[in-house]
Amino acid sequence: MQTHIYRDFDAYTHDVRGADCVMMLQNPKRRVWSVSHVNLPGVHVQSGRLGSGSIVEGQSWPDGYLIYLPLTDGCAYAANGTVFGRDSFMILEPGCEFHLSTRDVHDWCSIFVPTDKLARGGGPAEPSLGSEQTTCRVTRPNRRMANQFKALVDQIMFAADKHPRLEATQAANFAAKEAVKAASSIVGERQASESNRDGRPRIPRQDIIRRCREMLEERDGERVPVGELAAAADVSERTLRTVFNECFGVGPVHYLQIRQLHQVHRALRAADPDAVSVTDVLVRHGEWEFGRFASRYRHLFGELPSETLRENRAVRLRLSA
Repeated sequence: MQTHIYRDFDAYTHDVRGADCVMMLQNPKRRVWSVSHVNLPGVHVQSGRLGSGSIVEGQSWPDGYLIYLPLTDGCAYAANGTVFGRDSFMILEPGCEFHLSTRDVHDWCSIFVPTDKLARGGGPAEPSLGSEQTTCRVTRPNRRMANQFKALVDQIMFAADKHPRLEATQAANFAAKEAVKAASSIVGERQASESNRDGRPRIPRQDIIRRCREMLEERDGERVPVGELAAAADVSERTLRTVFNECFGVGPVHYLQIRQLHQVHRALRAADPDAVSVTDVLVRHGEWEFGRFASRYRHLFGELPSETLRENRAVRLRLSA
């Protein structure tokens, strides 16, 4: 088993497997993030702990199913706009686009199983493999199944911790079979119903989010007003606020602020401190209220923009020494 503990959120995001995604932190309470991995034959098991909320946008790996279980009571998880808790699973079918958001400190665990390993028993719960359209879906709450899944992950993690070479033993084959069996049952679970509270047609959230993302990518680094984002998505600002709150747990104004903060953070870490200043980076990202921005930046990353740039200079000096 490999367990890594990070004080740097970006380093944590690069260690999470099962999907290609971009993560943004929000509401940091404890600036510690960790993830543990166990590689069984053909199956990957992982668990994570976050000292913050997070917004995750990405696409699952194309060759298998990722079964994700939230572990924190009282923390609302939202997958593609569907809110769920610790007794429900998020299922990422191969190659599907997804959004996952949480606003507070939380834990999670997951199992990734290649498509060709899933059990095909022919029963009513058999997963519909080979479908052209893949989805991110949330199952109905099932406490018994959730507890069994968590217990299985805990057992695998415990065994790998006690025996560092477990992954190369015969026991790993049996553990992998149990993981495949559990994943096959969960993939066959029914999806949670999405009630339409106000009687209106269901909003095509994914289309709206996709249009917004395309515009933001085209104008990368620019400061985009919410009105222009709504126009690009061909919806009203009110609808845009609804969709962003459902998918990300925050409105578009807050989302754009978080996104800009992360862009500046990455730019400062990549900058040559002898060639650019903090203000150079900020104005390139459309920011002119330097004091307010610095306050928001420190709240999110625990340091001022100038400190990020100074640390970058120290790293470069160490590497050149």
